[in-house]
Amino acid sequence: MAIKWRGEACDLGLDPQSGALITRLTSAAMHNINIYCEQPYTNPAGTRIAYTRAASADPRVPPFELCVADIEKLRVAVIEPEVAGSIVATSSWSGQIYYLRPNGELIRVCLDTLEKHIVFTHWDLPGGFGFSSVSPDQRYLIGERQTPQYTSQIIRVDLETQEWTPIFEHDEVLGHIQFNPVHGRQILVQHNRGMRIDHLGRRKVVESNDRFATHLVIDADGGNPRWLPIGPPHTAGSCGHSAWIADTGRIGLAVRWQGMTVVKEELDRGNPHDPLHPEGNFVVAGPDDPKPQIFRAPKHLFNHVNVSKCGKLFVADCYWHGIPGPVALVMGNLATGKHRVLVSDSGAQGGGPACSHPHPYLTADNRNVIYNSDRFHISHVYAARVPVEFLESLE
Repeated sequence: MAIKWRGEACDLGLDPQSGALITRLTSAAMHNINIYCEQPYTNPAGTRIAYTRAASADPRVPPFELCVADIEKLRVAVIEPEVAGSIVATSSWSGQIYYLRPNGELIRVCLDTLEKHIVFTHWDLPGGFGFSSVSPDQRYLIGERQTPQYTSQIIRVDLETQEWTPIFEHDEVLGHIQFNPVHGRQILVQHNRGMRIDHLGRRKVVESNDRFATHLVIDADGGNPRWLPIGPPHTAGSCGHSAWIADTGRIGLAVRWQGMTVVKEELDRGNPHDPLHPEGNFVVAGPDDPKPQIFRAPKHLFNHVNVSKCGKLFVADCYWHGIPGPVALVMGNLATGKHRVLVSDSGAQGGGPACSHPHPYLTADNRNVIYNSDRFHISHVYAARVPVEFLESLE
């Protein structure tokens, strides 16, 4: 198909706290979303991003279009008019995007060239399988499905041989699966303790004091499962949002706070952080760590997180003022412990639909933070241009 570029962007001025230039990249009267934050859907140069858009209330509900935005040229284009299901996968910052067409073709598109390659002519994997991550060498694709036995199963697909293999299974619900973006030798998995799949295929919370989200790391073949020290007695349960810290083998993530979805008046009554970590809720942990490291940020309540390609920085949305906000975007330096507000008010409401969540992530060059906002009641994708002086202040 012919690619038609068009201008939709609008500069909205400088953030009053950081001086970051805020640019709305999209303006079409459809809900737009940057897909997700844990694995950035952007090219290695940080100049192009993938996003989806749809007329539905949540653009992760089909039908939707797959689009690309050029951050430097301020142009956007539709690269696939209809993607089957809410299935789009990548390897972080690789610029290689995988998706299904309605006719069953598995497609890989390069964000730099916009060239498409048919990986499979017919997708015949088990029903209910949703893929989520690709190995950095573009060899394997992984995802999760609910089995007929009501378990949660991770499947690995060999993109060369087109063979698929179940590599890990658990009675409780798994999700947020992602390859290590540097070497791909391990896979990060969210584990929802106390949550099972019932006979109707629904996620059901089992009445238990052992109900919280945590994370584990498995080898690329599904072996050697090792849980992170996340959840009681180490921390509160995970918010469910996590990211690899480069090739360190460690993970950055946000854990829950007391009340979680509360209004500002309730937050002002005291310290909402869990007593296990009163100085903050962004934590760093590896499977071999006896306990996690707490990033000290007592005046922020982090939720969705992303760690930079270099492994030095993180960005997260902050819900200190409750819902509907204002929801700020905060950047921190994992080496120095310094942090600052980059976007004072993202405009995102942080409600039920995914398009109302900021989902911020850093481009590979750390020059832009890409995020969602439904400030104008329709979700759009934004770029906050990170000033050099701002990065230097975190050193």
